[in-house]
Amino acid sequence: MIQGVLFDMDGLMFDTERIGYEGWKYAGNKLGIDITDELIASFRGTGEKEKRRNFKEAIGRGELYDEAFALRTGYADEWIRRNGLPVKKGLTELLEFLENEKIPSALATSTGRKKAIGYLEMTGVKSYFKAAVCGDEVKAAKPSPDIFLKAAKALQIPAEKCLVLEDSMNGLKAAKAAGCKAIVIPDLSPVPPKEEGLWDAKASDLKEVIRMINCI
Repeated sequence: MIQGVLFDMDGLMFDTERIGYEGWKYAGNKLGIDITDELIASFRGTGEKEKRRNFKEAIGRGELYDEAFALRTGYADEWIRRNGLPVKKGLTELLEFLENEKIPSALATSTGRKKAIGYLEMTGVKSYFKAAVCGDEVKAAKPSPDIFLKAAKALQIPAEKCLVLEDSMNGLKAAKAAGCKAIVIPDLSPVPPKEEGLWDAKASDLKEVIRMINCI
């Protein structure tokens, strides 16, 4: 029986991975470098140190990372300022269901706390979360299990009794390393094959999780 739910954020709760993808392409064009789809995919769900390392390995000019990241972030922030933060289908319905069922929720995102909490406040869902663990609060980013272990501890629930909701390979690897159950809700990254053992169920959107949660 699931006792707590741990939410990823970008690409899972909010449709921000698409904006980030456009931002990285914008940065590449501005700097005259080829930021490939594969490199952008490697960034999803992981932390700043890992992104910096992957960038240096792929581009060969690690000194450009900060400038590229600033351009990408500026693009995304301006897009959201103009258009609002796009919320994924079923988010509020799922959070309300969990609250009614007395199943606590925690945020477990690689994004830094200031931006992550800002997004929760912007979309009016902050009150649903009993805890939040962000990327600047753990030593090792996803795919290491630290963030989910810390989020489960914040809820005072054993990790094996927690369900992780994720869209990225790095996030799913972290969930399984933590001993959690996992439902994958696809976004930009392809879903890993079932036989890899990284997820227990697949949902088309967050609303579908409602009918699945008691079957995990």
